[in-house]
Amino acid sequence: MRITEEAIDAMRSERHRAAEEDGRAVAELLCEALGRLGFAPDAAMPHGEKDEALFWPVLRGEVTVSGHPMVALGRIPLDSANRLAEILMRAALEERTKKAAPR
Repeated sequence: MRITEEAIDAMRSERHRAAEEDGRAVAELLCEALGRLGFAPDAAMPHGEKDEALFWPVLRGEVTVSGHPMVALGRIPLDSANRLAEILMRAALEERTKKAAPR
């Protein structure tokens, strides 16, 4: 017996389908944010060459067996990962500064 996508979809509950849609929506939002930061979704990654292009991970909206929405992030080159970490750290520091500022 072969398990098909249709059979799997038929077994999923409405809660699972909604959670998967939530995961996909967040993955799309992350894709948009990465694009605005200069990451290139479709650029070919040259091996052994230094390039200024930033490559983003494969982003997939998923759902766990128990029905929790998740976003799976794939692997990216070290240079791009370092740049992403730098951007996130800067954003975190800015957010901390905003919260610490007297109103």
